[in-house]
Amino acid sequence: MKAISLLKAERERRKLSKYFVAQESGLSPQMVAYVENGERNPTLETILRMAEAMSIEFEEIIKQARKEISKTAK
Repeated sequence: MKAISLLKAERERRKLSKYFVAQESGLSPQMVAYVENGERNPTLETILRMAEAMSIEFEEIIKQARKEISKTAK
């Protein structure tokens, strides 16, 4: 699962709209949708802004991504 997939899953778990994440992050709603749907490759800044909009620590994203990588490596 990629970092964006983790953010999308967390957004959905918290029942937050893409519009909310866009407002809080300063990104457009279209950009949030493009990123979540894999239509754009986000910069690190974009990932950080989306995470901060949902009060998710970037370190948690990295931790979860590492877990997923280690699962697929085995």
